[in-house]
Amino acid sequence: MCTNLLISVPSNPNQSPPDLTKTFVSARALEMPGVIEQSVYVMPSNQSWPLQAVNPIGAVKGWTTLQWSNRYGFVGIAPSGSNWESLPNFNDGINSEGLSVGALWLAPGTDYPPVGKQENQVSFLDFPAWILGNFASVEDFQAALQTITVVGPPKDSKLYVPLHYIVTDSTGQSVVIEFIEGQTRVHKSTNAVLTNWPTYDWHLKNVENYYNLTLFGSGTSTSGAGNPVGGGLVGLPGDALSTSRFVKATVLSQGIGQLPVDGKGWLPAPGVFPTTPPPKTPPGFAGSEQTAVTVALQLTQICMGTPYGMLLQTVQNSPATTGTPDTMPSSSTTTYGDYTMWTSVRDHTNRKYYFMSAFSGILTMIDLSALNFATTPAYPNAASIAIMPQGNAPWCADATKLLTPATGQEPLQNVG
Repeated sequence: MCTNLLISVPSNPNQSPPDLTKTFVSARALEMPGVIEQSVYVMPSNQSWPLQAVNPIGAVKGWTTLQWSNRYGFVGIAPSGSNWESLPNFNDGINSEGLSVGALWLAPGTDYPPVGKQENQVSFLDFPAWILGNFASVEDFQAALQTITVVGPPKDSKLYVPLHYIVTDSTGQSVVIEFIEGQTRVHKSTNAVLTNWPTYDWHLKNVENYYNLTLFGSGTSTSGAGNPVGGGLVGLPGDALSTSRFVKATVLSQGIGQLPVDGKGWLPAPGVFPTTPPPKTPPGFAGSEQTAVTVALQLTQICMGTPYGMLLQTVQNSPATTGTPDTMPSSSTTTYGDYTMWTSVRDHTNRKYYFMSAFSGILTMIDLSALNFATTPAYPNAASIAIMPQGNAPWCADATKLLTPATGQEPLQNVG
């Protein structure tokens, strides 16, 4: 299960005249069961494709017949360990021009065009890298997509992985690509919301059923008047189903876009309206970039942030499943199901890539503008950092030694 969304905020708030330039930030969560070793890799601008795997899997040979060299460098997430050497492929990333791609699960209906021998053939496994390495805009990508054929194995193949894709550029333009009944379907998206099955066009129809939901309320938790906070969202789905997550992400991601376009009263965050005399509330401290990144992260986790052990499944005991002998009668064990392995945030404007794993509360960032994509090592020696498992990376920040005496306050009195 996966969820993708996009928000935008004013880049330079509170200007006179108003500056309507926007910062675009997208985010997604990846949810799967089990353990998948994954790392964030830096791919150079001159990398040749398709990659020549160190220990190639013969079954995929010839799936990608198109050859190219990256025009743009990119940062993305791919399976690590032995998979990096045998079947390197990316499922998320952003390039030096601010264009991103995300691969999300779409089962059971994904049916790729069959693998053939045409010269313009790109495997579904190489499709994200082809996008990230070659295009700076959604418009250019869409034009080039018509010149290739994305192919994949049949559903009964062990290498079949049902995916659809979301592409977003630095202007916030987005498109969804799906492969249904052997045909490529492209949908324009205005908010970059994408989840899983059913197909994207079905979700667009279904979300219309929630036209009555609103983020507005006449009261807040402090005013205690009128419509209570969130009262307009009664009926908003809250379960983990794909259809529910699509509705939830669509509705909630509209909120920040309905605030004043110049940032007045809400940026820097938390904001206050200018008054005379000045309000006692301290001015906001989080600028546009920090606000956009943290809101996108929190919103994605609200819509699809499943903690480890919250979704469960029952498996029958056997040496192949739970490592226990078969029993008569058969017995079963409860184990964990899907959970959010990682969440990524892509800052299309400031060219930064953030990520957070299931077992770490630390948001990690890679600044693409600080990388030299012309000289960074090529595959298989690409620079990387583990995202799952994390290795020796810290999973929390110890602030014990940063504690300082409070100032300007009277000591607390022991009233016990």
